[in-house]
Amino acid sequence: MLRAVESVIFFVADIDAAAAWWADLLGSTVGHENPQFAFVRGPGGVVLGFHPADAKCPGGIGGTTVYWEVDDLDVAVQELQRRGARLHRGPMRTDFGAGVAMMVCPWGCTVGLNRVTEESCQAITATGNFGGS
Repeated sequence: MLRAVESVIFFVADIDAAAAWWADLLGSTVGHENPQFAFVRGPGGVVLGFHPADAKCPGGIGGTTVYWEVDDLDVAVQELQRRGARLHRGPMRTDFGAGVAMMVCPWGCTVGLNRVTEESCQAITATGNFGGS
């Protein structure tokens, strides 16, 4: 039934500015479905969508956080800070041994960073819960 993550939608005050920030970060371009919805194609083909925040979906901290796989956690944190994001949690190690941090982008949405390690891969595999597809 559920095959893959197709898109992640961010509810923000300024869809064009938020989409431009993400497009620059990802080396992508901004598209518009209509004046109320901008989007950027991200790694692996996932679509990052930007919709105006409203009473039903005010956006910001406290909702779901998408975690991005990174090669170097410290470098990723520093680069996002250079681009105006702020550190919200971490950096820290999970119980499985992965490095993680949570940032807040300039539009108030959380951005998770994950650095997988050999130790964390082995620990996840050992649980038997990740058979793949």
